[in-house]
Order: sequence, then structure tokens, then C-alpha cells
Amino acid sequence: MKIMVLNPSSVKVENVIRDALYGCWCKGKRIGGAKTPPYPLLLLTTLLRQEGHDVTMLDAPAQHLTVLDLTKMMAGFQAVVVNSSVMTFCEDAEVLKMLKTGADSLKTVLMGAAPTFMPELCLKHEGIDIIVRREPEFVLRDLFNRLDFGDGRWREVLGIGYKNNGSFIVNDFYPFIENLDQLPFVDWSLLPKNADYFNPVIKRYPYVTDLTTRGCPGRCTFCMSPPFSGYKVRGRSAQNVLEGFRKFVREGYKEVYLRDEMFTALKARNSQILSTMIKEKMDLTWVCSAKIGTLTRNDMRLMRDAGCHYIKFGVESGDQGILDNIKKGITVDQIKQTFKWAHESGIETHAHIMIGNPGESKGTIERTIAFLKEINPTTATFGILTPYPGTPLFEKVAEKYPQIKKEFSIDLASLHSDSFFTDTLCELSAEELAYYEKALHRWFYWRPVYLLRWLMRIRSLSDLRRVIRAGTRILDFSVRGD
Repeated sequence: MKIMVLNPSSVKVENVIRDALYGCWCKGKRIGGAKTPPYPLLLLTTLLRQEGHDVTMLDAPAQHLTVLDLTKMMAGFQAVVVNSSVMTFCEDAEVLKMLKTGADSLKTVLMGAAPTFMPELCLKHEGIDIIVRREPEFVLRDLFNRLDFGDGRWREVLGIGYKNNGSFIVNDFYPFIENLDQLPFVDWSLLPKNADYFNPVIKRYPYVTDLTTRGCPGRCTFCMSPPFSGYKVRGRSAQNVLEGFRKFVREGYKEVYLRDEMFTALKARNSQILSTMIKEKMDLTWVCSAKIGTLTRNDMRLMRDAGCHYIKFGVESGDQGILDNIKKGITVDQIKQTFKWAHESGIETHAHIMIGNPGESKGTIERTIAFLKEINPTTATFGILTPYPGTPLFEKVAEKYPQIKKEFSIDLASLHSDSFFTDTLCELSAEELAYYEKALHRWFYWRPVYLLRWLMRIRSLSDLRRVIRAGTRILDFSVRGD
């Protein structure tokens, strides 16, 4: 089949991060204007090409392509695939609708969080023909292989949903991929030439992103990742990860941004990976995320020696009561210890903070501010809690506002910036939360001592450019928002 795998542009926000399997996770100036390659689409394109399909991947934002441009490019394509989250669905569906107007036989396929957790609502839209739930790679492999036969057997593929004579058919889930080594190494030559994937956490260019694990055992009430990818951590083997890293080095890449949510959970595997990187003196620096409680001081030293320079942590709050309310499964003492070890190891840190959590008050926010002063992260982001479909918090909000199950109420313009029915969760008003979000950014980034520290970290002209480019966007957000 001739297939387009598409990362569409947004008319509402300039930089939308869509490098997670479930779609978009953040956007805008709050993240320093960060951009990343659309890893899930690159992986999917690589896999489908190996299956013999004629596949083109387009990253519309990176290539500055409008919807009108895309409609002119659809001639001859039999299918188009888009990775959609609950906050991008409305825009994505309209794009697919417009693409279908110029190509009546075009099959539009939607994967990601939106179809996974609200399948029938997605299928109601006239721009959507087929949906894919949870992990997309093998589902789409089987779907497109069967569509080639033209005899209707594609409707039997697990993990899909489709329309049938005015009704919606949603098949059972496809099993999770237990052996992630079965997935191919991404063909990075698929990226558009001269595309700008600036990211303030990256120190060495060119860089790539990678994913070595899937799944999370956490029970955080706000997170859709475990129900999407499973509550068991599945990982690529140490040999497979190392071969991928060696391939990056051979192809001239200098840094890798690991997009795992639980990279540090597989200790034995990681010890083998990191020790080998050190032994081989691999010229590859890297960034990762980690869950509090999965690292020791020795782990961080080994990570540092193997090239890690920055770790992102989901801190969420500096108030233990809030952490307990959202079932984070960590303590403030664990957070303090983890950041202390990171500082001692010379690894920079990032703290994700949410406000508007269940039980949030002015007092809990003040305690979070005091806590951040104590743990002293290198960078931080502050966002208003959004109850996503598929999470316990969403179900709680739906008890009072059942209409949220009947429409997509979240969009990119309001993501993490506006209160989304949080009056069911905390005592702070929407106006107060919006004020605190910007005020927290101003407090954190405008401190003279913080600005001085950043000036002292600058070691090169590229460092200076990176700090200015990211810093001006964050400071602008702290005043004007997105």
C-alpha cells in the first residue's frame, strides 16, 4: 500500500511535542520552545517499509507544511496515519477530514491516546475511518498487510475500531509486545533535511531520541501511561540497546534523549549497558527520565560516567499529603535524597510540578515553593493538572461532569494552562490556578541567584545560544503565557 505517516501542524500552538506513543504530552514556551523528532512515527514508518509498503513520513511542523499543502500531496495515497492525543484530537480529526475531501478512497487511521480511551467518540467524526488502540506497530503492520488483500479480513485485526453500516465496531486489544527486540532500529534518514529540532536539554548536536522500555507499574491517579502501555515494565535487551547506541555513533549522532518513563527500573540490564558504554568509551552523551525511588547514589555515578548529564523527575508536589492523594508512591524524603545524590554526582535535574491536585491549597503551593528551594533542581516546569481519559481522576471528575465523556473538552490552547473541571479536586479557583502557574515560573526563573548560576554554567558559544533561546521563551511565558 501507499501510506502517508503524518505529524500534522497545529494552528493554535507553535511547538507541539508528539514523541510519545500516546501522542502529544506538552507544548509551547513553557518548555523553552523545545521540539523533538516524532519517534513513534519514525519507528512505524521503518517497520511498514520493512513489510514492503510504500511509506512516506511527513513532519508538517518541521517542514512548514500547511493543511492546504498536505491536501495537494495526497494524490495516490491509499491511507494516512496520525498519532493523536486527547488534546490534539479535534484539530487532527479536522485535518483528516480535509485530506479525505480531495481523496475519496483514502483510509484515515488514528492511533494514540484519543482512540485508545475514547474509541467511539473518535469514530463519530466523519474524518476518521479506522482507529488503533494502545501500541500501534504490530496492529498497523497486520492492518495494512490485510488491507492489501482487499477482501475484508482487515476487520479481524485486534486493536482496531471501525465503522460498519452506521455502527461502531471496536475489537479487543492487541497483546502487548513482550519482546521489544522484535521492533526495528529507527531509520533516522527519514527525517526532513535541515529540520530544526531544538531542545534546551540537549547539549550536543545532532541528537536522536530513543525508547528502551515500555510500561509502568505506577498507580498515579493522573497518568494515562500505565493503562496505555501496561503496568509491567518491558525492556529491550542490553545487547539490543547497545547495538542501537553503536549505530547512533556510527551515523554521527552525539547525544540521545531517552524517552522512557521507566528507564531506570531495569537495574541489571542498565548496569550492563552503562558498564559497556564506559568500557568502549562510547562518544555518546544522554538524557533520561527516572522515577523517584528507582536510583541510588552509585546508580547515578555510573550513569554520569557513562555519559548521562540530565535527569527529569516527576516531583509533582512538595507536600506529602498531595503526593499521597495522587498515589504517587513516593515520599518527600525520597525526593530530597534523590536530588542530593544527583547534585553530588554532577548530573543536572528537572522537576515536573503540577498544581490543582486533589487537596491543593495556597498552603500546599507555598510548601512546594519552599521544597523546590531545598532540592534545587536545574530546571522546572509548572502546569495545571489535567484529568485525562483512562485515569482515575478523569472518572472522578466525570461523576460531577458526565459531559466530559461525551466530547473532547481539552485542546492545545488550554493544555496545562487552564483549569479543567478542577473545582471537583481542590479549593483553588480556575483564576487562582492560572495566576499561580505563571507566578511559579516567574519565582523560579527570575531569581537573581538562579540567573547567576546559569551564567556560571555557560562553557561555550553553543551553551550561550541554547540558554538565550530557551530562557527568553520561558520568561515570556511567565509573563504572557502561551
